[in-house]
Amino acid sequence: MDERSGSLGLASLVHALYVHRAFITTTRSFTYTNSSRYSIENPLSHLTPDQLQKDARSFARREGLGQYEDLIERGARIAKDPQYFEHIPGLTEEEKQAIWDEKRHRFRQPSALYLTIIVCSIGAAVQ
Repeated sequence: MDERSGSLGLASLVHALYVHRAFITTTRSFTYTNSSRYSIENPLSHLTPDQLQKDARSFARREGLGQYEDLIERGARIAKDPQYFEHIPGLTEEEKQAIWDEKRHRFRQPSALYLTIIVCSIGAAVQ
């Protein structure tokens, strides 16, 4: 649960849909660049808005997340073109602010999380 929205986090749903779509389209997602590196295209970038909506809603129903269909659809629209999330219709100001906060402060996490990671790391090293 995301503390900001009181429901599943929008970023988590965006990531789940993006990863799901990437696995489906792996054979056409890889491109070879001049720098001898592989890059992964955004698998949602080639979808029409109607196809994106249909895919997002069917993903939500198939995974038992029917009550979050609207949220997943908004997340898919963000994942399709993340640089222009401010111009996506249907996003609340709170959601836009949460995305801005995520972009500006990528590694801002609760101090309890860092404490847990440090304690577990020390425990693993001692073991």
